[in-house]
Amino acid sequence: MIKLENISKSFNKLGVLYAFSCTIAKGEFICFYGPSGIGKTTLLNILAGLSHPDSGKLENMAKKIGYVFQEPRLIPWCSVFDNIELVLFGISSDSKEKRAELIRTLLQKVDLDHFAQYYPSQLSGGMKQRVSLARAFAVQPDLLLLDEPFSSLDFKLKDTLCAYLLDLLSWKPCTTVFITHDLDDAIRMADRIFFLKDRPCQIKYEYILKVPQRQRNERFVFTQKTQIQSQLSQYYFT
Repeated sequence: MIKLENISKSFNKLGVLYAFSCTIAKGEFICFYGPSGIGKTTLLNILAGLSHPDSGKLENMAKKIGYVFQEPRLIPWCSVFDNIELVLFGISSDSKEKRAELIRTLLQKVDLDHFAQYYPSQLSGGMKQRVSLARAFAVQPDLLLLDEPFSSLDFKLKDTLCAYLLDLLSWKPCTTVFITHDLDDAIRMADRIFFLKDRPCQIKYEYILKVPQRQRNERFVFTQKTQIQSQLSQYYFT
């Protein structure tokens, strides 16, 4: 379980979070939805331990954290295989053979098993983001953080990446926190959506989706989006 209780965070005189509270159950897939610049990435960085709140309490039982950023952030002079293996150094006691077996499994799950020795410059944008997904799961995380990983992709590629993500989550279930300003992506993936507004940002609305992710087709997304829009102000959709 993850619990944020009265979390506040400022950068110089800019208040990003103030008395922010929410609870995330183990194994839950939640989404923080809201416009750019209101503190979504700050929330993820606090959960990851990359940033610390000025005040408040964070309870996070996760021991291993995977993080997927907006950009793939691959090391250009390392191969696909080496980019994934790098995250295992210092945290895995497995032999080199065991690490190689895990990496091959992950590359198969994102359909890149024939690209292990390619370099980032030789890959498309979608392929690079698939490598970053595989890298995040290499640590076999208890908590997966997703910082708008599909924002630069077109609809077809988004759909493909969502399918790979669901396959990886079936292979290694974990608590997942996904941030986006694309409502379709939130509806497609989340168990719960927290709608954020203002700065310091606050949770203005919570929406629960009970239909399994793999059953959420375009019609479902459209219907849910219409329902949400009817319940919220037009602030989120302009």
